[in-house]
Amino acid sequence: MTHQLACPHRLLGGLSITALALMLATPATAQVADPQSPAVDPQTPPGPAPEQIAPDIVVTGSYLRNVRQEDRASPILSIDSANLAKTGVTSLGDITRFIPQNVGSAGGIQDLAKGGGADSRDTRSANLRGLGAGATLVLLNGRRVVPADGFVNLNSLTPEIAIDRVETVLDGASSTYGADAVAGVFNVITNTRFNGLKVSAQYTHIDDSPAATVQAMWGIGNDRFHTVTSAAYRYQAGLQNSQRDVTNFFNPSSGAGANPGAFTLYSRPQTASGGDVVLNGNNYSALYDRFKSSAGTVTVVDPNCGSSASKSRYVPSANSPGFGLGSCQFSFQAQNPIRPEAKSYLIHNDTSFEVAPGQTLFAEIGIYHQDSNRRSVPSYAQNRVGARPPIVPASNPYNPFGVDVAFIGRAIGSQGFPGYPYRLIQDKVDQGQFVVGARGNISGNWKYTANATYSRADISSTDRDTDMNLFQAALNGYGGPNCNIRYSGPGAGAQPGAGNCLYFSPFTADVSKMDPSLIYNLQSNVTTLSKIEYMIGEAVVNGSLAQIAGHSLDVAVGAQYRKEKQSNTYSDLLLSGFGGFLGPNRNTAFSREVKSVFAEANYELVTGLNINAAARYEDYGNFSTTAPKIAVNWRVLPQLSLRGSASKAFQAPSIANSAAVLISTNVANIIDPRDGTTTFRSVQQYGNPSLQPQKADVFNVGATLLPIQNLSLSVDYWHYKYKNQIQLQNGQAVINADPNGPNVIRDASGVAQSVIVSSYNAPSGTGTSGVDIAANYRFDIGTAHITLRNNLSYLATYDVDTGTVVYDGVGHRNNYQTSPLTSAAAPRWRNLAGVDVSIGDHFISGTWRYVSSVIDDYQQVVGAPTVARVGAWSVFDVQYGLRFGADKQYELTLGMINAFDTAPAKALYTGFLSTLGDPYGRQAYVRIGAKF
Repeated sequence: MTHQLACPHRLLGGLSITALALMLATPATAQVADPQSPAVDPQTPPGPAPEQIAPDIVVTGSYLRNVRQEDRASPILSIDSANLAKTGVTSLGDITRFIPQNVGSAGGIQDLAKGGGADSRDTRSANLRGLGAGATLVLLNGRRVVPADGFVNLNSLTPEIAIDRVETVLDGASSTYGADAVAGVFNVITNTRFNGLKVSAQYTHIDDSPAATVQAMWGIGNDRFHTVTSAAYRYQAGLQNSQRDVTNFFNPSSGAGANPGAFTLYSRPQTASGGDVVLNGNNYSALYDRFKSSAGTVTVVDPNCGSSASKSRYVPSANSPGFGLGSCQFSFQAQNPIRPEAKSYLIHNDTSFEVAPGQTLFAEIGIYHQDSNRRSVPSYAQNRVGARPPIVPASNPYNPFGVDVAFIGRAIGSQGFPGYPYRLIQDKVDQGQFVVGARGNISGNWKYTANATYSRADISSTDRDTDMNLFQAALNGYGGPNCNIRYSGPGAGAQPGAGNCLYFSPFTADVSKMDPSLIYNLQSNVTTLSKIEYMIGEAVVNGSLAQIAGHSLDVAVGAQYRKEKQSNTYSDLLLSGFGGFLGPNRNTAFSREVKSVFAEANYELVTGLNINAAARYEDYGNFSTTAPKIAVNWRVLPQLSLRGSASKAFQAPSIANSAAVLISTNVANIIDPRDGTTTFRSVQQYGNPSLQPQKADVFNVGATLLPIQNLSLSVDYWHYKYKNQIQLQNGQAVINADPNGPNVIRDASGVAQSVIVSSYNAPSGTGTSGVDIAANYRFDIGTAHITLRNNLSYLATYDVDTGTVVYDGVGHRNNYQTSPLTSAAAPRWRNLAGVDVSIGDHFISGTWRYVSSVIDDYQQVVGAPTVARVGAWSVFDVQYGLRFGADKQYELTLGMINAFDTAPAKALYTGFLSTLGDPYGRQAYVRIGAKF
């Protein structure tokens, strides 16, 4: 079905939020113009007129091909390729920063809100309404893509040059697409009818972290055969916390995460002659006599804690004599990354061939590869030390205490090791999407589409961790790569500290004296291999079922079969549990089959009043669910349209979450309520076979008004209410609820080593609602074409269910001790406003982005008084474009993101709150392009 400009009395149907906020803000149904405006928008930025054959119109959120987008009630944000270019972003994922309805991201720069470090690779998810990445379904040309990172990485879908448009459905769409479309759908639609050659290159200057993208698209064909191939190479330099003022601050770590570390004395320190041990003028033997416990132990910090060489801070305990007792704080903040170094390659092809009149075969291929490097603090802390931590024996010549002492800390500190200033995490991602299918006419106006999709991702991640067995051997004098040491003990000829065998010292004063070959014992590579596969078969038929009272009853029916497979394989050290920080893990392999049937109908009850109904049934084997939806769109007047929709959406538990096994092991800061200490501890996640799909009631009502020529106003009220929301238990909440319970693993000394968590269906307390308002006004002054645009999202409610209590999260960071991992920062206001001016071959655009402030509740108890606030984020973007050449086939674009170099507001622990702002500073870019 080719699109034609609708007649005036139909134009308002389905208009919602207007265009994507950062763009021209043309009506949400991108193919429809204001009835008082020309069919071609005069504000289109410079660029050669595309030579294309009109394709079938894809209606996002519907399987009906003979019902137009503008006759549907679901609010849609739409952006085309020309307007995408206005942002200056270098990846598809960066668009989410410009969508007020998107609240943060899983992966990438926006994933720091919970207090962790940046992702180890270049990833970005959609997260509509702040309901979690898993609640937004991401599609490529209307088809599912494998969620390689637990979510679909937007940067892996297709080169930006190949994008025809991006459409975002802003209400529940499970009735059409099934699981995961709770908050909406993010659908990337490629240009399948392009003819010619198009190339572009962009360089983006960010202080200390530049980025570059090179792209090309080639299309050939005619009315019967057409193929379009696109390719892109993208590079981004890494950025460290030390390279930005907002993140380069002292963020103290103590206990097992400290540097220098701590040492436990099991007996009275003594010199070789039996005298007292005096270090830096302090008598440690007398300290032991005075403060030893009933078990005969006392723990002291490194004797050089607080020295300038260690860049640490000594914090004495209340009863400390001024040395030894207390904690040694060190900030690893500066050595961790803001974003990793990454390079990626992306190739995409769409091919179609009309084998007979009205019968077409099509294929789609997407191939993605990424290499990334994450540089961070050179040594992990010990989060599992056992009843007896690693022992520095009295025989170790570097041991100043003269007796056996236990060490708790980072194996090589945080200042690094000779020739090893940081730890490198390397990730490789290979992803492919392969589609074959057919579409065509059946009879009359009935059409069909059938396709098969194979989507796969292979991810290899290499990290480094302390091998606690080898580490102990090095403390005993059997260190180095050439020492004959085995797990069963020293081999023939091996002597501690002699020949090829070396002693290692964990004392800060000795680090510079260590032989670099000792790194063999101190850290070992650990690898994780993940494979995720989707195999999908789908068929849909649609057409007009009957004519009733002069109006067509249009229907679509279809079925889908989906097989999902996922496996994780870990290296020996991760499996053994002998790693100092990571693990233990277990190899896993899961698969499941999902069978679906669905139907949709649309009927124009009277002229201008469309009713749409849809439902989808999905069977997962151990559970099934049905998602219905009803929507009404009423064009009351040519200048006024009203709409409303109500639906039930759902998100199925992941394959792993439904298994009764250990599925992952992570690390988190845990406060032990028994003694108040905060340390890194293992959090072991087990699956839960009793999990049921989480469901949500979704409601939307809105209106679009065209009060005067070239002015459009749009407003939508939206509401989501969860039932049985799938949440992962908060490790801190588990240990708080029962410090001595079966889900807290303690060693013989009573020290918490691991916390066991699992997913569960929370009570139906989580919900959110708000109002989206958009406006767009186009006018001319002389030869200048001007567009004013604005897109506002107001958050009215954001109720967060912790599993035990529901609290109002609006205006909060939502990072309380017991906040679920899915909760996002929830500023009350998000707004984008701008102006676009085109004069001949010149184009100028300016955009203002604003996010309101939030209360900083990082690691507080729910209900505690406010202690800090993260300020608002307000930045301006500008762009200038020029089209030139004999046929205007060349383009030059200059622009700045955050033109005034505004720093993000400060936030506790992380330095900035990434879902509000970013620490990049001013980003200046230049882009050149040509089309032949």
